[in-house]
Amino acid sequence: SGLAEGSYQVRVIGKNSAGVWQNTNAATASQSWIVDTAAPALLINELLTSNDSAVNHNGTSPDVVELRNVTGAALDLSGVRVTDDPMDPNKFVFPPGTTLAGAYLVVYADNPNGTPGFHLGFNLNQDGGSLFLYNSVARGGVLLDSLTYGLQLTDLSIGRVADGGWALCEPTFGSANVRAQLGDQTNLKINEWLASASVTAASDFVELYNPETVPVLLS
Repeated sequence: SGLAEGSYQVRVIGKNSAGVWQNTNAATASQSWIVDTAAPALLINELLTSNDSAVNHNGTSPDVVELRNVTGAALDLSGVRVTDDPMDPNKFVFPPGTTLAGAYLVVYADNPNGTPGFHLGFNLNQDGGSLFLYNSVARGGVLLDSLTYGLQLTDLSIGRVADGGWALCEPTFGSANVRAQLGDQTNLKINEWLASASVTAASDFVELYNPETVPVLLS
C-alpha cells in the first residue's frame, strides 16, 4: 500500500539448509505490476460469445459477460453503460441504485426473458466483434474499458489474466479466470487451398488443419 505510480516487481532470495544464501543475481522474481491511480475500478473481465453447455442460467444458454471490481470497496454502477456499438453507447444502462460490492458481476448478453440477473438486450458475435464499457453520463460518460476480439470457440471464454492481457479460458464466471489448455502452433498445417474460384467455391481459400485435440492460438 502507499506506492507511488509506476511499475514494480518483488525479488526474493532464500537460504538453504546449509546456511547458503541464494545469489542476488539469481533472485526469484515476482510478476511485475503497475500502480495507476487513474485506472478505472471497473473492467471487462471475461466473455463467452457461444454458449452451448458451458453456462446454464435457469434453463437458458445465453452469451455471458463478466465485469470485475478491482477495488476492495463497493462500486456504484448506476448509469454505467455496456454496448457493442460505440455509436450507440446506451444499449444497456444499469438502473439507479445498482451496487457491486463483490469482485465480480455476471451479466447475460441476451434479451430479458424473465430469468434473474441483468440482461443486456443484445447478443455477442461469435465471429468477432467489440464490447465497450462506459461510465455514466452523470460521471462524464468516459470509456472505462473495451475489448475487440476475433473468432471464438463454443463453450470456451476469453478472460483477462494476471498480466492484464487476454487469453482463452475455461468459463469460470463469478470467480478468477483459468487459462484453457492450448496446442502447439508449430503443429499447424496448411491442409488445402483453392487458387482460382470456380462453380464449386465462391472464392479462393486456404484451409488450416490443427492435428491436436485442443485449440491453438492464431493471434
